[in-house]
Amino acid sequence: MNSPTIHCINPQCSHPSHQPWGNKFCQSCGAPLQLNQRYIPLHSLGSGGFSRLYTVWDLKTQTEKVLKVLVEPSPKALELFEQEAAVLSQLRHRGVPRVEAEGYFYLKKRNATDGHLPCLVMEKIHGPTLQEILNQYPQGCPEDWVISWLSQALDILRELHGYQIIHRDIKPSNLMLRMTPHLPLNTTQVWDTQLVMIDFGGAKQIGSIAHGDRESTPRSTTRLVSAGYSPPEQVIGSMVAPATDFYALGRTCIHLLTGQFPGELDDRLTMELRWRDKAQVSPGFAHLLDRMVQLDPRQRPQTATEIQTDIFRIIRQKKHPRRMISSHQRLLDNLKKTLIQWDRGLIQLVLGLGKLTVHCVRGVVETSWEMTLGVIGSIIGTVIGSMLVYFSGLGEIITLFLAQELPRLLPNVPLTLGAEVLVWGLAGLGTGIGLTDAGGFNQRRRYALAGIMGILGYSVGGASEQLIHQFGNLGLQGRELDLLNQLPFGIAAALVTLGLGLRSEQLVQGLFVLLTVTTLFFGFTQFDLLPPEMLKFPTGIQQPNLAQFWQSLGFMALLSGTTAFCLGMTHYLILPVFRWFSR
Repeated sequence: MNSPTIHCINPQCSHPSHQPWGNKFCQSCGAPLQLNQRYIPLHSLGSGGFSRLYTVWDLKTQTEKVLKVLVEPSPKALELFEQEAAVLSQLRHRGVPRVEAEGYFYLKKRNATDGHLPCLVMEKIHGPTLQEILNQYPQGCPEDWVISWLSQALDILRELHGYQIIHRDIKPSNLMLRMTPHLPLNTTQVWDTQLVMIDFGGAKQIGSIAHGDRESTPRSTTRLVSAGYSPPEQVIGSMVAPATDFYALGRTCIHLLTGQFPGELDDRLTMELRWRDKAQVSPGFAHLLDRMVQLDPRQRPQTATEIQTDIFRIIRQKKHPRRMISSHQRLLDNLKKTLIQWDRGLIQLVLGLGKLTVHCVRGVVETSWEMTLGVIGSIIGTVIGSMLVYFSGLGEIITLFLAQELPRLLPNVPLTLGAEVLVWGLAGLGTGIGLTDAGGFNQRRRYALAGIMGILGYSVGGASEQLIHQFGNLGLQGRELDLLNQLPFGIAAALVTLGLGLRSEQLVQGLFVLLTVTTLFFGFTQFDLLPPEMLKFPTGIQQPNLAQFWQSLGFMALLSGTTAFCLGMTHYLILPVFRWFSR
């Protein structure tokens, strides 16, 4: 430590430099000059982004360190600053600047109304950034150097990704070498030099980042983009993963090899990187970099270990270019690659089976609940409707009214409806409300609409059944005729479905429910699974009749339960398959 003066870090100080050594407070603004009872600011290193950098003297360790001071007061800038402090404080890797537990603090100014300055003290890295090295080699750096830097960067990323940390801002200016900047570079020196990754202000940790006694809550996602290096998923704000860092690292390596900014090498039509003719690179290494910069993150390597395995093979081939790889070594390489692929495939398989299991269990539970409430609703509606018809005299009134009005409203339609319309409508009302109250299949609860469509659906279904019988078989015979006779049940179920407030593809779901309910009732008739009396809408309801009542109750419960079952099949099975084929 050779500096005889101190530098004030207050951004508003009018004369921050050349403060006498030993002063506790700035002579110009009164800000403290001994930070956190430990650090003495010596001189400014410049500014970048939202912060300024200073060299400080650590009284405890008697070494120089770097102080980063946040000078931008915005909440987002503070969030990024605290995020960097939280990430660095939990890492212990030679390729990451070390930050001690007390390295993050707030500087309290003498005047409390001026607020506090967030400060972060970290290890000082002596050496140039790769951007500074690239400036010395505008035509590109040697391939051996880039391979060495890539291998060391992957070792750092393996550590970061193990902590579920994604750097999100890898580029030449954020990679440094521990060396004296003014010494000339040579291959031996590069191989023996430690690469260091810096600037973790944009890092993202999946989950929460602990901030000591300040907070322990998940941070919001802040979009960060470095043009020319950031992958498409990061640019549009989608989820990031280890493959995000590999993309930026691959483009960084291509920049180092070619000396050209990656953004200038992008094909304007395909957005792919065209760089092979800009540098002399071994085929294996070029192929690896092409894989790392694929636009689709699923086509990139997924782990640092996978890339390092390829690098080891590339280095071995470069050392022995004329010697064929032994069959034993080739077997080991293939076995290692196969194990990595199997490992990825097994993880994807387990995750896929887990998601499928959760999907199936949720579908079974949700459909069962819908069936239960739908059946209960239809039973309640059927009981109330039957009681009104049998004991209130309302049945005779409805029968007389329909006998007079239907011929005038539908003069050419041979419909003869009576009191059973009340039972149909109330059963449909109960079914619609029951299905809606269950709240499954991602539907909105719209009780009024569901009730109205339930009344309409069951009434139209019952009327259409009578019409089909009145018009005859239309020339159909055998199974085609039986299938046509089951169509009214599908119509009733489809209209109920349209009233349930489903959030998407209502018409499609209604059509599939129509087809599946019709098919199920066709199966009931073909295999004689149920008595024929339970497979048709109840008619001729006027006087109390216990057998007819049980028949009505059984049919309405069957129709509502079948509707709920087919709706669940449509939502959890048919629609996902339909969407997959239509992609």
